[in-house]
Amino acid sequence: MIKDKFQFGFIPALVLPLIGSFFYYLLFFNYMTVKGFYNHITNNNLFVSVLSIGVILNLGLFFLFYYMEKDNCAKGVIGATFIYAFIVLYFKVIR
Repeated sequence: MIKDKFQFGFIPALVLPLIGSFFYYLLFFNYMTVKGFYNHITNNNLFVSVLSIGVILNLGLFFLFYYMEKDNCAKGVIGATFIYAFIVLYFKVIR
């Protein structure tokens, strides 16, 4: 069973949006190379949108931990999601 520790929610929640963004690439942009896809999303200011789609997967992970009554793991998911929120805020406001 999964121990109820912060890092058991934090680490998967950091990796899951990257995997989600990669699946987005595979579903809609598989005709491009990964480098071409990266250039496309950075040149067209789509980086935040693609990252946000990946972060949606954290919602499912949060509710899974919540259902399993792993509150500290769920807090880890929230913490990682806040990191992504600050990244989005940086790209939207500061940059």
